[in-house]
Amino acid sequence: MNKEQIAKIAGEAGAKAALEAWDKKWQEQKKTQYTTRLWNTRMLLKHYTSLKEYCDKAIYSRSSESTEKPVEILESLGECTKEEYIESIKSSTIRTITIMAHVEAMLKLYKIYCETSGKAEDERRYRILHANYFDKVKIADICEAENIDRSTYYRDNRESSEMLSALIFGADGLSAMRQRGN
Repeated sequence: MNKEQIAKIAGEAGAKAALEAWDKKWQEQKKTQYTTRLWNTRMLLKHYTSLKEYCDKAIYSRSSESTEKPVEILESLGECTKEEYIESIKSSTIRTITIMAHVEAMLKLYKIYCETSGKAEDERRYRILHANYFDKVKIADICEAENIDRSTYYRDNRESSEMLSALIFGADGLSAMRQRGN
């Protein structure tokens, strides 16, 4: 084997290793992004009532409405504690109103999807989501009302949160779900 062949083999091996490292890092970033978006969705749901009340009582000028897209606002918040997350949303009334209008629209879309899918589990998932986040019903009471066990409750809660996250964050959220195997 001559020097050119060795250099070619070494170059190919180096390029392959670099591509594999880049792909692994990209996959990790996508997983982190997916996890962050799911966490953000759950925080928005958990604090939906207080954020909605905040929007309803806020005083602001419609002439200064945000030109930011809801997903851009949510993505800019980054990772933070629950308290920091909610406070950062509330820090700008216009941004909060923009986010909440988007979340409300996606909740309506998710409800329509669940009601028209023809699948009983989709309808149940919406009822569980609503009971959990909006009616603040205890898990045991939801399980009893739906005649399900806790594992089904947690699975349905995860599935509805993931679907809603995909709707809130758009195509990126959906592609992250697909990569995860859903």
